[in-house]
Amino acid sequence: MTLKVLFASALLAISAAVSTAFAQSGTVNFYSSMVLDVVEPIIAEFQTRHPEIKVDLLYSGSVELEQRIFAEIEAGNLRADVIWAANPALFLNLKEAGWLQRYDSPHADALPPSLKDEDHMFFAGRVHHMGIGYNTNLVSADRVPQTWAEFLEWGPRAAMASPLHSGTNFNLMGAFVQNEAIGWAWFEKARQAGVQVVRGTGDVTRGLTSGEFAVIKGIDYIMAAEAAKGAPVGFAFPKDGVLALPSPLAIGKNAPNVAAARVFVDFILSPEGQQVLVDRHFMPVRGDIDPPAGLPSGEIVVLSTDVEWLAERGPELRERFADLY
Repeated sequence: MTLKVLFASALLAISAAVSTAFAQSGTVNFYSSMVLDVVEPIIAEFQTRHPEIKVDLLYSGSVELEQRIFAEIEAGNLRADVIWAANPALFLNLKEAGWLQRYDSPHADALPPSLKDEDHMFFAGRVHHMGIGYNTNLVSADRVPQTWAEFLEWGPRAAMASPLHSGTNFNLMGAFVQNEAIGWAWFEKARQAGVQVVRGTGDVTRGLTSGEFAVIKGIDYIMAAEAAKGAPVGFAFPKDGVLALPSPLAIGKNAPNVAAARVFVDFILSPEGQQVLVDRHFMPVRGDIDPPAGLPSGEIVVLSTDVEWLAERGPELRERFADLY
């Protein structure tokens, strides 16, 4: 009798192990608008660690990806196991419409509240910030702007990309306007001080590295990448707040392979997954990993931004900025 019980127990254990292994194999349908320089290294490292799981990437630009997702939803069959995109509003809409599923990842506690949905419907898999970039040949350590008001003190040697052409600068403009301590008054003072406006992020970055500008509204990972190439640039997180742009990660409600999707999400949020991003100059979403070389460590103050408010008032905000500049 004892032998029969032990044998039966062993069969159950083997069956459970085989079932789990099978569930965590197969293919993950991965929908993403993240740049390939981000997703391809993530996929490569994941499949090195999990050869039993194939990642089938559907890659597209943000607008095209959202159109694909909503077309599948309209047809009643969202086929994505995992979605990773740069637009937080997309995930708010998908959550509200009931097209995401909750996942209590074991890595959730490593993320600050601002980088995860309170119901664990999505998490930030990547985040980048807009703060103050500066030319280290022109700005001494004791003169690095610590606030947005100090940024204005550089007058014509300060610059920003136009919110009419740069999406990140448009989002920062919206964050400024929603912050009573900064508001439209900051832009009026910027114009009076002679702060320059150029077309795009690439233009303002080239102006900084060449020495045309001393300080700019800069993006953290771009500044870190330039510094790694030997450019004389540094980056500061202003004490009165930076713009944080999370790129959410979620599991679709009707995910065909939920078990494998969870393994993939866990890897992206894990120290190993985040290190892949840090190696490409992105700040980690976890607080237990050092930032990339060239970026400061420590607490980051984030400006509160109402994404829906910003989307509704986009034309109005752009028109007012155009009137100023």
